[in-house]
Amino acid sequence: MIKLLDLYCKAGGCSMGYYLAAKELGLEIQITGVDIEPQPNYPFMFIQADAVEFFKESAWNYTHVHASPPCQKYTPSTSLFRGKGKIYRDSLLEIKQAMLLTSIPGIIENVPSAPITPNLVLRGDMFGLKVLRTRVFETINYTATIIPQLPKKVGTVRNGDYAQVCGHGSKKGMSKHDKPFKHPGTVLE
Repeated sequence: MIKLLDLYCKAGGCSMGYYLAAKELGLEIQITGVDIEPQPNYPFMFIQADAVEFFKESAWNYTHVHASPPCQKYTPSTSLFRGKGKIYRDSLLEIKQAMLLTSIPGIIENVPSAPITPNLVLRGDMFGLKVLRTRVFETINYTATIIPQLPKKVGTVRNGDYAQVCGHGSKKGMSKHDKPFKHPGTVLE
């Protein structure tokens, strides 16, 4: 059985992807999500804790780990704040160092400008989503054997073919005629 630890899990979108993939392959999977903030809608077992500390104390309980640490330290969208002296915790390097000290196969996901090796590069439209958010993935303690290629982007955000996602996903600035993209199975507030 796969025992997946999803660090910095938030609402569980990535966890659900792992669950569906395992189900499609006929594999048993048990998923535990960890986040510093409460996640009342997380669909699997959830533990509210600091991800790095939890991993250091409990890694041996899991067969695989996925970490998606906050990207504010590296994303271009916070460069203005960083330029004005705002300091963000470097959770990415903390969890990467902790993961490298184990033999547990894992993956770290973040923005393209993060200091990780881009073993995999994925974008929302590769999965039928109307989001062009690109993410890079570094494999830890294993090597990926299939490397998907980014498809050619067809369409634009300006023409409404894709949604732009940044910050907290606020609807602020939308006109009354704008309709946010709703992926099947999601609830918009």
